[in-house]
Amino acid sequence: MTLKYVLPVIALTASAALSAEEYQLFTGLTADHVRVSGDNETNWNLDGTYFFDKKQTLGPLDQFEYINKVSNVDAGFKRSYDRNFWNVGGEYFADNKLVFSAEHSRTSGFYSNKVGIGYLISDDIIVRAEATKPKDGSTSYLFSGSYNHQLQGNDYVGFTATVDDEFDFFTLSSKYFAALGEDRYIAVGVLLADNDGSSTWGAAADYYFSQMTSVGVSYNKADDYSLNAKHFFNRNWALVAGFGSNTDSSDTKVYSLGVNGQF
Repeated sequence: MTLKYVLPVIALTASAALSAEEYQLFTGLTADHVRVSGDNETNWNLDGTYFFDKKQTLGPLDQFEYINKVSNVDAGFKRSYDRNFWNVGGEYFADNKLVFSAEHSRTSGFYSNKVGIGYLISDDIIVRAEATKPKDGSTSYLFSGSYNHQLQGNDYVGFTATVDDEFDFFTLSSKYFAALGEDRYIAVGVLLADNDGSSTWGAAADYYFSQMTSVGVSYNKADDYSLNAKHFFNRNWALVAGFGSNTDSSDTKVYSLGVNGQF
């Protein structure tokens, strides 16, 4: 069950308006407590991304441009159901046009490698091709394109389409971000996917009371739902909490608590 975890509680408000901030390093530590039919499990996730140039916020401290144009490296570790998952990767933008990407992931004797190449046609359009080779498996290929339609100010509507080389799998996603005035914002995302005739969809929305505080909700075709809340105590540290479940399987519940750092 894929969930965007959330907490059905808070509405902490920031006391002062903030100007646009700039960050290069992003880190996060999250604990997910999963309860299934009386059985309990706590999973941990630690990740970080470093950008080689500063990223500027669009208002909320966790909202940035739709198409990234900055070289970066990232790494992550996850402890889930007594198994360890590792990944390391990054993107390199050459001459602000060509982009090369790579990722290595590993768990319990299994690993996969992914490499990609892309081209930034303009500040608002990027196309990519990626190849993934798992251990003892065949190579798969994905092709994607993203388009950012800039609206007034920092508002935008973004679209991304992805398809495999045999046209058996495709996704179409979109995100809308807008300022509502008085330091209030909204972000809405939708996803449509088809895997060899099996279709699915999902939607999520976040409402920002201020640049530092937000609540959100998500729902998908499998009847997974989640509620979440996030609050920045200062420009660098945020607390994230959430709850997720399924309308057809109330025995499954996920409680999430995490802390994010931005520098």
